[in-house]
Amino acid sequence: MSTTGVGLQEVRAAYQRIQGWIHRTPVFTNEGLNNLSGRKLFFKAENLQKTGAFKARGACNAVFLEKEKNPKSPGVVTHSSGNHGQAVAYAAKCAGLPCSVVVPKGTPKVKCDAIVNYGAELVFCEPSPAARKEVCAQIAEATGKAIIHPFDNYNVMAGQGTIALELLEEVPDLDAILVPISGGGMTSGIAVATHGLNPDCRVYAVEPFGKELQRSLENKKRMWDNPPRFLETIADAIRTQQVREAGN
Repeated sequence: MSTTGVGLQEVRAAYQRIQGWIHRTPVFTNEGLNNLSGRKLFFKAENLQKTGAFKARGACNAVFLEKEKNPKSPGVVTHSSGNHGQAVAYAAKCAGLPCSVVVPKGTPKVKCDAIVNYGAELVFCEPSPAARKEVCAQIAEATGKAIIHPFDNYNVMAGQGTIALELLEEVPDLDAILVPISGGGMTSGIAVATHGLNPDCRVYAVEPFGKELQRSLENKKRMWDNPPRFLETIADAIRTQQVREAGN
């Protein structure tokens, strides 16, 4: 992964790198919800993104950079609850790199099928964060493939931050942006891009019950179950209890 951090410059560079391979997704508003909230609300439709989620942005940036740095790369490997796996498989196909994706048993079949259809190798593991990381590391060691972590990767964060570039170009005077948080890669990318473009705009991470991010911020130390667990929520893509590692 990148070790130099991520800022607005890296987000803009990511956008130049990936814009030919992703959709510029539309921004919608809804009068009914505006009336209910008493505010003007805007929705960035990343469900219309390549592979069906924002993950294509970060995956493309990280995978394309791997190909740029190592033209003879043996490929990439990642672990995922499904959405990031699809995105890395898509990005690897675009870059012409072999790809392996580790997913927990019980991952929705539609996501598994999409990963395979993009040409990636699908590997199942036990449904725990530790198992995902362990199997992914084993494949990387055995094959030499570069690990494209779903959120602990500055290049992935920079790619996700391109959401804010598009959103603030279209609606530059936003007061706040609400971002659903799982591992924190999208939140991090959007936060640094937003700070660089409109420092007065606040970024709020929206978490499922049990993640304990708010309690961690209040106590100024990381707090969750040890080991971290998957949360009970219908939003299967944000079930990871643990946000990214500090300092990575």
